Amino acid sequence: MFILCTLPVLCLQGEEAGREIRSAPPVKAKATVRIELEDATGSNQTLQEQEQLDGARREALKFKRLNFELQKDNKLLRKELIKILENFQTQNEKYRRLQLSIAATIASSRMQAASTREGQLCKSFVEVSDSGRALALKTIEFCDSVAAVVKDIPIGSFRKTELRLKIDALRRDARKLINIADLENRLKPVERCRVLAVNKNLQVVVLPVGSAHGAFLGLNYYIGKERTVAKIIAVRPFVSAAVVVKGSIENVAPGSQAATDVKTINKQFGKLWK
Repeated sequence: MFILCTLPVLCLQGEEAGREIRSAPPVKAKATVRIELEDATGSNQTLQEQEQLDGARREALKFKRLNFELQKDNKLLRKELIKILENFQTQNEKYRRLQLSIAATIASSRMQAASTREGQLCKSFVEVSDSGRALALKTIEFCDSVAAVVKDIPIGSFRKTELRLKIDALRRDARKLINIADLENRLKPVERCRVLAVNKNLQVVVLPVGSAHGAFLGLNYYIGKERTVAKIIAVRPFVSAAVVVKGSIENVAPGSQAATDVKTINKQFGKLWK
C-alpha cells in the first residue's frame, strides 16, 4: 500500500510575517491522500510455483527410493545366479544318481495288475490336471486384464510397481501349473531360437525357451558366427537364463541366432564348428 500526503506551507520573514499571520483569516489545512494497492497476482504465482517445486521434489525422492530398491534386487539376483552356477555341477550329479536309482528300481520291479481304486485315482488325477490347466489359463487372462487397468489407475508409481510385481508372480505360477498339468504336450528341446535379451551386468543371456519347450539345466546353445557357447543355468516355464562358457558375451546381441545343434549353425553361417 502506498500513501502520499501533501500540506500547504507558508514561509514569511521578520515582523511583517508575524503581523500578517496574526491578522490573516484562519486558513483551513488541505491534504491530498492517494492509496494504491499492490497486485497480488505475482505473489499467488510464486506460491503456486513453490508448491509445484515441492511436489516435484517429493516425486523425485520416490523415484530415488524405487531406484535404490531395484538396484538392491539386481544385486540379489546376481548373487542368486552366481550361487546357481557354483552349485550346478553338484545338482547335476545328484540328478544323474537319482535317474540311475529310478532306472534300477523299474528294472527290478514286477508288473502288477492295477486295482479299481488305482484306476479311479488316475481318472481323478487327469480331471484335476485338466481343471487346473483351465484355471491357470483364466488366471493369466485375468492378470493381463488387471495389468492393463493398473496403467490408468491414478496411484503412485511405487504402488503401481508393487502391483505389477505381484501380477507377474501370479502369472508365473499359473504358467508353471500349465506346464505341470499339460503332460501330453511336452516337447523336445527347441533346436533353434533367437536371443531374447543380454544382460552384461549379470553376464547372462536370456533365451525365449523354457521347461515348457523342453529346455533343461546344462543345455548348450551355440550362438551366432562368433563361435559363442551359452549354457543354461536357470529355467522357467517359458524363458531361461544362460551364461557364456566359450567365447565372449560382447559378441552376443538380442536377435542373435542360437541353436542346440552345431549343424544348424553351420547351415546358417557356414562351417564354423567342427
